[in-house]
Amino acid sequence: MKNMDSAFYSHRSFLCIDGPARLAGQDHSKVKVGFTCRDLNFLSELIAQIAKEPTCYWAKISSQPRDGMYFARCFFTTNQESGRIWAKYKSHPRLLAYLQDDEFASAFRNSVHSWKNETAAE
Repeated sequence: MKNMDSAFYSHRSFLCIDGPARLAGQDHSKVKVGFTCRDLNFLSELIAQIAKEPTCYWAKISSQPRDGMYFARCFFTTNQESGRIWAKYKSHPRLLAYLQDDEFASAFRNSVHSWKNETAAE
């Protein structure tokens, strides 16, 4: 990635960046903002910019694409901040923005289907 912000660090299969809220010892919301994009340079520059928001706790980008798509997730101090950032980027022409409620989704984690050795048509 060109011009990768030096604040990113590697953690498992992600490139991560701490936001001001984490550095200040604040908590984060269970609702996170997710992004999907095919342009890793664009996505990394966007996440580096979003990570400077005072209410940003932490952000991560997948280091490897899935079928050409990169994923990023941003954690904020409140549900309202997550919603504000989502609304700002929801209609952006170069990416998909979504909200994920970890508290709600946790009830379904054991039901996640494995697609190993399967195609989408199956």
